[in-house]
Amino acid sequence: MNIISKIEDEILPRLTQETCKLLNLKKKELSELSWQTGESNTDTDFSNLSKECCYIAFKNINKIKDLSLEISIPDLKIKFKYKKKIIDKKIELKSTKSINSKIPGSMIKSLDPNIWTIMCCRADKKDKIEVRYGRYFIGMEISVYEKFQDRSPRPSLNFNKFQKHDEKPKIAITTMSKSFWKDYAKSAVKRVLEPQQYSWQDDLVKEIIKIVLKDPKKFKDI
Repeated sequence: MNIISKIEDEILPRLTQETCKLLNLKKKELSELSWQTGESNTDTDFSNLSKECCYIAFKNINKIKDLSLEISIPDLKIKFKYKKKIIDKKIELKSTKSINSKIPGSMIKSLDPNIWTIMCCRADKKDKIEVRYGRYFIGMEISVYEKFQDRSPRPSLNFNKFQKHDEKPKIAITTMSKSFWKDYAKSAVKRVLEPQQYSWQDDLVKEIIKIVLKDPKKFKDI
């Protein structure tokens, strides 16, 4: 048995889903968590509760005799142990309380788009709290009016795009490419042609377009 493939293709997806299921059964506990310390946002309590659920989830799904795990936080840093092998994995934890359920994501140049992720949409009322899951890229979103970033782009994470706890894990992976530049370019043009909220970036795009239109032959080999 190839334990690394077994963990990546079967155990980790199921572990993430089962942990998500258990978290959805703990809406009272989720509603009582501390999500902020002073002026800093912190998901330490969420990490601890998720850790408890993850241990229980592993007991529920594991059928391999010699397989065990250890979990540390923040997020869920998982150390699988199988005989003499140690396999390190991670489940990313995210949360939002925004009305549109979106949060700034990680920088494209540093993120793993295939990492399994659990996201909690918390609310003032515990019956409105919901937890979803899926590979990170499933929740990624670049809006049609996206602005340029001052560093590497950080596509938003949209809670509503993640899988519900009772949906079978989508295990397909993606390869992060440079195609996201095309999305930013389309957004830039749309902001100029169909303006909604002004940004200095719109003036920059207009000037670039004027330069290209003035001497298009200069750019024919791009």
